[in-house]
Amino acid sequence: MNSSAAKGICYIETKNLDGETNLKHKQANKITIDISRSDEEVLGNFKNCYVECENPNEILYKFDGTVIINNAPVPLGIDQMLLRGSSLKNTEYIYGIVVFTGHETKIMKNSARS
Repeated sequence: MNSSAAKGICYIETKNLDGETNLKHKQANKITIDISRSDEEVLGNFKNCYVECENPNEILYKFDGTVIINNAPVPLGIDQMLLRGSSLKNTEYIYGIVVFTGHETKIMKNSARS
């Protein structure tokens, strides 16, 4: 949705997911950046939004979805997705929407049974 950094960029570390320690960047969609610059804007503009997306799956580097904001579709892809297990780095804060939780997250779908 947006972040404290310019142009809605945030930096994440994914060593808990894939062992890589280099920082990766993610970027919010331009439309969501323009309507989520403060707590008040986020609460007002995203109160009645909803997400349409693929069913939960184990594919870490693919996501297809759309967030509907005020009846306007905004596309979402893997560049806008922060996976459970990622660590936010060099970014003070982000605004976002939780899509899957618990056993429906990609990392949980990807883990082997013990």
